[in-house]
Amino acid sequence: PLDGELDGILEIDMGIEQYLITAGGHDIWDASDDFHYAYNTVTGDVRVSANFNWVARSNDWAKYGVMLRESATGPSVHYSMLDRKAQDYAGLQGRTATGGGSSEFGTAWTAGAKALAVQRVTVGGLTMVEGLADFGKGNGWESRAIKLVFGMPDEILAGVCVTSHDNNQLVQARAWNVAFEANPALVGQFVAPVVPATAAVAAPPSNVSGFKIRSLKPLVTDGWGYVAMNEIFDTGIYKGLPPMPGTEGVRVDQFVNLRDTGNGAFSAANGYPDKSYPGIDPLEDPAQDPAAGDDDDNFGTEILGTIQLTKGLHIIGANSDDGTIIVIGGVEVGRTGEWKGTSNEDKVFEVAADGYYNLRARTMEGGGGASIELHEVLLDGTRILLNDVANGGSAVFAPAP
Repeated sequence: PLDGELDGILEIDMGIEQYLITAGGHDIWDASDDFHYAYNTVTGDVRVSANFNWVARSNDWAKYGVMLRESATGPSVHYSMLDRKAQDYAGLQGRTATGGGSSEFGTAWTAGAKALAVQRVTVGGLTMVEGLADFGKGNGWESRAIKLVFGMPDEILAGVCVTSHDNNQLVQARAWNVAFEANPALVGQFVAPVVPATAAVAAPPSNVSGFKIRSLKPLVTDGWGYVAMNEIFDTGIYKGLPPMPGTEGVRVDQFVNLRDTGNGAFSAANGYPDKSYPGIDPLEDPAQDPAAGDDDDNFGTEILGTIQLTKGLHIIGANSDDGTIIVIGGVEVGRTGEWKGTSNEDKVFEVAADGYYNLRARTMEGGGGASIELHEVLLDGTRILLNDVANGGSAVFAPAP
């Protein structure tokens, strides 16, 4: 359950004001949350920060931290700077869409955080959420992740949170020096990757609208992840073996809107029917949920095209389960968390000159749901599928046969 206002102060430890929080709950993760949340309602740009330690703890993934949250419902959008029971983690986690999956952003596995903070900052009309940690080394706040966000209301909840990560156990944590600061500045530097003018190609290689999509499965799955996925697409082998026979498929689609199981933002309900992964479930087109007797795991998909871009800032991202890496003009413009549930992650980059640029995205599936949508975000926050030219999107052309 989510609990209410941040108004219960205990006088302990030489009179220092502290909050003693008792919590249960399965986790702050997946598509819903169970935890104790003590919060205030805030508006505008804000930073909430606190020191924490454990009084009683159980599961290794019991967590405490600070949170910005849209509402007090279980599947709400939130961005939280968290540490876990072992105090070897200081990471920004969140849910980018109500009812969607959860993701981890930026650097996480670092021990010794003495205080945690999360803040909302507006920069040049764009809204950023930044996770911060103070490791007590005299450096003050250190930026752990900066996340571009869209659609967050002005009025949100901000406070401290604790979960036991076990519905059968309770934990207790102390939070002190809980502070709310209005109009904070970014601690880290938000740097958008730049695609140089020299990366442009003279013209699209074909006049076919869309993407070339290729999926395959490795014969062995030990160590499957980003490194393994790149190896098998770059070299044709993984651990000395070729892809699993019969799993490799290639197709040209107008949009990247694939799923085996799970749900994305675009579907037949809003005019964009899902497609199957080529070669993985060739008989399910559109894919069914759940897949008709077949939930495939441990495979990769490479997406190729040539995209027409104008000079200036662009926002492209992925709604995927699991991770996705996007490269434009030879420049990596963004990657999502490697292991994640279905959720949007948007990446800002800059294009130095009008032109056509080669695009490559690679996405992997490691277990559970499988879906990938490549989307574009217009500067007014409207999200459309990449290559949706009819709605103002950038044109994409498939490679020549």
